[in-house]
Order: sequence, then C-alpha cells, then structure tokens
Amino acid sequence: MEADEHDHDSTFGGDRESLASSSTSLRSAVTKFQFENGRRYHGYQAGKHYFPNDEKEMERQDIEHQNQILQMDGKLFLAPLVEKPTDILDLGTGTGIWCIDMADAYPDCQILGTDLSPIQPGWVPPNCQFQIDDFDHDWTFGSNRFDMIQHRFLVGSVKDFGELYKRAFDALKPGGTLQGVEIQWGIFCDDESLPEDAALRQWTRSMEDAFGKIGASPPLAEHYEGWMRETGFENVHMHIFKRPMNDWPKDSRMKEIGRYCCLNWLEGVEGFTMAPFTRILGWSPEEVQVFLAKVRKESVTRRIHAYMKGIAVWGTKPLHPQF
Repeated sequence: MEADEHDHDSTFGGDRESLASSSTSLRSAVTKFQFENGRRYHGYQAGKHYFPNDEKEMERQDIEHQNQILQMDGKLFLAPLVEKPTDILDLGTGTGIWCIDMADAYPDCQILGTDLSPIQPGWVPPNCQFQIDDFDHDWTFGSNRFDMIQHRFLVGSVKDFGELYKRAFDALKPGGTLQGVEIQWGIFCDDESLPEDAALRQWTRSMEDAFGKIGASPPLAEHYEGWMRETGFENVHMHIFKRPMNDWPKDSRMKEIGRYCCLNWLEGVEGFTMAPFTRILGWSPEEVQVFLAKVRKESVTRRIHAYMKGIAVWGTKPLHPQF
C-alpha cells in the first residue's frame, strides 16, 4: 500500500424434576456472566474465551462485520455456495449479525449460529436460529447436513483447528464449503515507520507470549490452508487482506477501510488485551491501561504505516470423500 503524503494524525437425571433442575442449572450457567476489571465475560465454559461480551464489545463486533463486508467488496462470503442452500452454520457467531444478514439474503435456507454467549437479538428472521454451544466439544448436528460452515475471528478460542476442521468436514454435505475468516495476530509494517521498540510491536510480542504460554499460539495464514488440505478439503483457496491501522493509505478505498479498522481497534484493543495480559502474563490492570495509552497514540499516528492481516480461506468437501 502507498501512504498518503498528508500524514497528520487521525482524530480518532431421568425424571422430570431432575431434567428441570439440570435445565435450570444450564440456563443459569449460560446467563450468569463473569465480571473482571470492568468488563463482562461469558459464563458458560467460563474462562475459555479471553475476550469480553459486553455492550462495548458487541458494538465493536458489528463495526468489524461492516468492515469485513467492505473488504470483501460488499459480499458476505467469498467461498462458493450451491445455488439453493438449505442449511448454513456459523461458529462463534457473536452478536449474530452475519447470520441475520445471511438469513435475509437466503430466506429459504436455515441459518444456525452458535456461541458461548447468549448475546444475540431476539427479533431475527424466521429462518435464523441461535444456539449456545462449545465447538470444541462433540458436535450434535449430524453428518452431511450443511451446505456451508463458517468461522470468523476465533483466534485464541480454538483448542485445535485441525480437530475443528475434521468435525466441520463430517457435518458438511458432499460439495459443501468451509470458510474461515480470521485475523493473523500481529502488527506489520513494510517500511521503517514503525520502530522495533514501538508499543504496537511490544503488543504483538506480548500477545504471542501470552497465548503461547497456554498452548494457543495464534496460527499463521498458511496453517489454515494446511489444516484444510490435511482434513480432505479440495479446491482450497486463501486471500490475504491488508488492514491499515488508520487512514494512512493514499488509495481512497484502503483509506476508508483504515478508518473502519482504526475505529474497530480503538473500541476493541482493551478487550483484546486485558484478560490475556492480566490472567496469563500477570500484569496489573493499571499497567495494562498505561501501556494501552501508548498503543492507542501510535495507532492513530498516520506517520506510522502499520497494518494487520486479515485472512479468508475456504475449501470444498469432495462429492465422493475418501473416508
């Protein structure tokens, strides 16, 4: 990407009673959120996901959704899809905004979104449903059911992508498609405008250190391709998006994407950072906030030509899979 020459900074049991008791306990676990350092986190499978689920994070997820559509030239997905799909699954659906848009676009298709948090709206299209579920546990969807399965922005919350892809492969119909849309954690720069001692580079190193300590090192882009091929998917493709940290690019489209990315980052960086840094690295909340002040300052500096990498990868289950 070419930088804009105007580099001034941006501004921005079996019986009924046992069953009822079990259902009540599960409902309580699902809806009883955890609160930590001023942020709200999921209660079901508490501690598994390191990012919050409060109103601020929900707003950020919807901003990210619009940004992703912009990066995909107005499309909800890039993978091939049969002309008349009947069932589509979205893993880690968050606010459910992608499912809702897909349900509107494909009214004759059943769209199912799963997540650890019950934060999706109640008023949705009749062909859209949400389910509280942990995709790292055994799936109960059955085999050969879905025309498409998608995962978006799950880095840091997936125990084993290879195992996840095996489950998706089984649940897809022959000819069905798996699409992953993820962020490659890290801040990149193609020139010398981001010093090695910059807070943004320290953030990258610290996040890698944190998730490495718990055995969840963020995957590189090529890992997704490899997992898909190893699972048995064919016609595997990958597209890399550059996500400018602000509106520093000269190109008008990339400048607009940069504005969305900047807003998304500024709204989300505390949520991305707080739990990994405090729970895993042992930082105090105050230390995190002081550090993030430096990160935010660099993030809006247009003289720094930094960006993140977005990844879209997809593959098709063969019509005659070899089991």
